[in-house]
Amino acid sequence: MGNSLISPPQADRVIRLILLLLFFSVSVSALAQQDDPLVRQRMIEQRIEAIVEGLDEEVELDYTTLFDVLDYYLERPLNLNKATAADLRQLYLLTDVQINNLQLHIAKNGPLREIYEVQAIEGWDQTTIYLLLPFIKVDAPLDFQRWTIKDVLEEGSHDLFLRYTRVLEEQEGFAPISEEELAENPNRRFLGSPDKLYARYRFRYRNNLSIGFTAEKDAGEEFFQGTQKNGFDFYSAHAYYEDKGWLRKAVVGDYQAQFGQGLTLWSGLGFGKSPFIASAKRSPLGIRPYTAVDENLFFRGSAITLGAGKFELTLLYSDKKIDANIVSIADTSDTGLDQLVSVSSFQLSGFHRTNAELFDKDAIRERHIGGNLAYKSRKLSVGLTAMRSQWDANLERNLQLYNQFEFSDNENLVAGVDYNLVLRNMNFFGEASMSQNGGMGFVNGVLIALDPKLSIVALHRHFDRDFQSLYANAFAERSRPINEQGLYLGMEFTPARKWKVSGYADHFRSQWLSFLVDAPSSGHEYLLQLTHKPRRKSEFYIRWRKRNKDRNNIIDSPIDQPVPWDQHFFRVHAAYQVHENVKLKTRVEFTRYQLEGNPAENGFLLYQDIVFRKVMFPANLTLRYALFDTDSYNARLYAYENDVLYFFSIPAYFNRGSRFYAISKIRIKKGVELWLRYAQWLYTDRDVINSGLNEINGNTKSEFRAQLRLRF
Repeated sequence: MGNSLISPPQADRVIRLILLLLFFSVSVSALAQQDDPLVRQRMIEQRIEAIVEGLDEEVELDYTTLFDVLDYYLERPLNLNKATAADLRQLYLLTDVQINNLQLHIAKNGPLREIYEVQAIEGWDQTTIYLLLPFIKVDAPLDFQRWTIKDVLEEGSHDLFLRYTRVLEEQEGFAPISEEELAENPNRRFLGSPDKLYARYRFRYRNNLSIGFTAEKDAGEEFFQGTQKNGFDFYSAHAYYEDKGWLRKAVVGDYQAQFGQGLTLWSGLGFGKSPFIASAKRSPLGIRPYTAVDENLFFRGSAITLGAGKFELTLLYSDKKIDANIVSIADTSDTGLDQLVSVSSFQLSGFHRTNAELFDKDAIRERHIGGNLAYKSRKLSVGLTAMRSQWDANLERNLQLYNQFEFSDNENLVAGVDYNLVLRNMNFFGEASMSQNGGMGFVNGVLIALDPKLSIVALHRHFDRDFQSLYANAFAERSRPINEQGLYLGMEFTPARKWKVSGYADHFRSQWLSFLVDAPSSGHEYLLQLTHKPRRKSEFYIRWRKRNKDRNNIIDSPIDQPVPWDQHFFRVHAAYQVHENVKLKTRVEFTRYQLEGNPAENGFLLYQDIVFRKVMFPANLTLRYALFDTDSYNARLYAYENDVLYFFSIPAYFNRGSRFYAISKIRIKKGVELWLRYAQWLYTDRDVINSGLNEINGNTKSEFRAQLRLRF
């Protein structure tokens, strides 16, 4: 791959070198502090909340990269007169048709003179403009100028985050235990404290240079003792360069890579179904620095992007150890060295709290080598992506009928071709990919602006049952593109200035067995949403959604016979400004789940948010109180929650009880900000929460989180 790529033995040394350079850069330069208005975080949260509102996931969402982009452009707005299509795609707020219309408008009429001219761009509706305004500006398109070390030292910025999190109730894994019991079963207790720690530092100069590191210790992991003599359980670091010359991008350390429609190679953020039709299409960013805390799904090594005119060539190499469930180790007692032979699965939790979890840590070495060759013009882009992956042990799954075609080897090769074409008001996009075993995957779609008031999207996907692309994140019903065919149709219609109708219909089927579905199956999902925005700071919407899929029915049946289940959701949501400093958000949501031949299971959620923010006041406050009542986990409901900067979640509400949280951001002084958050689950139908080592003997679960940010 050439001299630009580091060799495998150098990967860990590179990470240590980057950390040393980071601390050196902090010590030699003290840069001017910059103060942001207190509304900064809320403005970004509103955009991210708008993007993820359609998601249903009980996870700690990793939107670090997106937040980085929005936070940067909020402080240094993007000049529309010189912004590239790649710059605009990073905002995740524009379609390629809208981006093309902007560039076409400038080509025909010359550079924009005032920001208000964006209203004349075809397809730029008021909602889009409102979401974009904080992140864009209009200035003269200056000629490209080389930057110098002096520019970096004078204009660069340092950002340091320190975060502490703890569940206040005692969990089973932290409860006292006798030495005899622990000796008999060493995995009955966590090895470390219940504190969760996080540290992140980043130096950044415009979009041209980024140097940073991230460190995390999960609750239950040791810290500077026992098995963690080096402190944090997870470390990540990167050095990233970007410019408009022949060397367009370069990264050393940890990074992500995104190409095409996510079918061949895509690590990091990827959206699914939502009321926003643009989410159906992937917007690739190429190679980007990795700043999150997922301990497995990223690349570690180096990558470069070279450019000549409209052509770009990206080369990447990665070599790192990942967690895996060990199956067998070779008997090599004669040499004194054990040799790993096979693993049953790749472990993705990132937890190393017990001896059993530590046994799986860094169990297997993973190597990737690949690249992307692309032609990019204003209207057309075509790319060829390929990646070869290798592991130093065989992956031997616990094979069952449903998963017998999934990857089970120690090496793989995936290659694909992608395209993106803008013709007038239509954007065609897609990707075709093949894995080493011959399995195929296809994604093809079109986004059409039929009228300034009406846009539609259609997307078809086909994934063979034996398509094996392990670093894929394409649009799909399942978490991975395998054993699925589907057709997705979405639309956004604005019948009047303050009204919008949006929705989608998705039909899908599997030609082979799936997990908990012992036969070929099919399903569909529909969503319809009516939104009313009477004023800039108020919004009301009503949403109906229906899901239908197949699942084994094991009740009163000697065999696992798949039967359909239906689930209906109905939501009413209102966000309204009652005072210039006070905003309220109210939501009521119902769900009904029924597996054929079984009783219906119902769920209910009601919450009230109170948000206090005053621009000149050094603190803001957000409160939520929620009531929920569901018959089962099947009838669970999800609600997006605000949190400290760079931390988001959409927890599941199920069983019966209430939830409360309060979060405050305090500006201590210029460049110093503190977040404090307290949240509590209170259940009225149980005396035990969770299970295993996470079990709490009681009906409450409380969490405290504090975060300090230093900017200089």
